[in-house]
Amino acid sequence: MKSRAGLFARTGLLLVFAIVLLAPGSATAQGWLRKGASKEQKIYDPASAGKKAGKDEDVRGKVTIRRLRPQCFSDWENDPTALPYLLYQMRLRTDDDFTWYCNNAGLDVTSEEIFDYPLVYFTSHFSFSFSDDEVINLRKYVERGGTLLLDDCTGSGPFMECVAQNVQRIIPGAEMKTMLRDSPEFFDLFNMLYAFEGYPNLFKEQFNRPFQAAFVRGRPAIIFCPNDYGCRWEISTPPTALNPLGEGAHGMAGDDQREPVYRFSMNWIFFALTH
Repeated sequence: MKSRAGLFARTGLLLVFAIVLLAPGSATAQGWLRKGASKEQKIYDPASAGKKAGKDEDVRGKVTIRRLRPQCFSDWENDPTALPYLLYQMRLRTDDDFTWYCNNAGLDVTSEEIFDYPLVYFTSHFSFSFSDDEVINLRKYVERGGTLLLDDCTGSGPFMECVAQNVQRIIPGAEMKTMLRDSPEFFDLFNMLYAFEGYPNLFKEQFNRPFQAAFVRGRPAIIFCPNDYGCRWEISTPPTALNPLGEGAHGMAGDDQREPVYRFSMNWIFFALTH
């Protein structure tokens, strides 16, 4: 059986450096904070939004989030620009020492390939139920150190109603803990790169709810976002020098709302990689 260290082998020494360098008061974290806050005026380069790794491409030392494609009915591929543009934003805000790539193709939940990625993502508008084989593979995945992010694509309704039962199947007896700033186990989430007093204000109360996490051996292994962050990451038009974030999709909140979501999401990725 692969160890947790084995799962992260393809990210090289990234996690070791991240634990040291991303401490809230560290010089590196402060430098990234200044860089992220500057909102540099860069022209959008579609190629730099993250390229799909080729079959023989060496992806060790690179960071990505793979999108899960379950066997049940779901629109897992919705918000197609969400992950590429999130990774694109992260490339603008981090030092060149960290390399990001994007493979936006769906990843079969039962595949062995899932163990090559420390972060996986599943979103849908619909109710869902992982198959027994998928549950077994996801249980192995989180036990070996992987992190699963579930994102409700509507912010309410069928997807949310299915989260608890699927989490219980993957981690029997797990308690979903609310991820708050004043909870000691989640302090880093709010302080790694950008200091947040709470979650980004997304106008509607239903989209301001805190994340929840189910733990495996003291580590938050399954994290549920009830706020449809994928639709905030997504863009409908490419960024320009005058509009560095591009136009949001679906008439979502403006730049003053999307910017905090990108920042908080960046904190979450580093939090997940180092816990």
